[in-house]
Amino acid sequence: MTIGARMFGYLLGATLLAAPMPAAAAACGTGLNPILVLATGVSFGLYSPGAAAATPSNGTVTVTCTVVLASTLPSFTIALSAGTNGTFNQRKMAFGAARLNYNLYTTASLGTIWGDGTTPTATQAYAASTGLSLTTFTAYGSLAARQFATPGLYTDGITVTVTY
Repeated sequence: MTIGARMFGYLLGATLLAAPMPAAAAACGTGLNPILVLATGVSFGLYSPGAAAATPSNGTVTVTCTVVLASTLPSFTIALSAGTNGTFNQRKMAFGAARLNYNLYTTASLGTIWGDGTTPTATQAYAASTGLSLTTFTAYGSLAARQFATPGLYTDGITVTVTY
């Protein structure tokens, strides 16, 4: 079963934000114990095009059983879409024809792009044997340095998909 929750983003004064939105309910152990998926924003703060280093930030994806009566989450994977540009390497925020390169990673070392599992990306996974009713994964963001793009409101939309 696939549940989708959108992570909407927009860049205003060089700040990427995302509004959390719950996914549709699905069984988590029983029909009386649905799963909820929430995605929080990735805020890069003020972006300086002349900075020598990339601008880091992070957001989260939280998966939880909404009724916690000794219930645990089933095993699942979390995939992120490529965004509106359609490519994982690099994801791009858009303002008209202008683009800003950024990406989302599975670790703070920025070694693996968080995507749908196709090359060069990986998904995040949770094993039911862990026995939790709530778990949070961090999306580590990096906005590439030295991008002299047109000032404006840059946007991208990432779809979060939980499969179990």
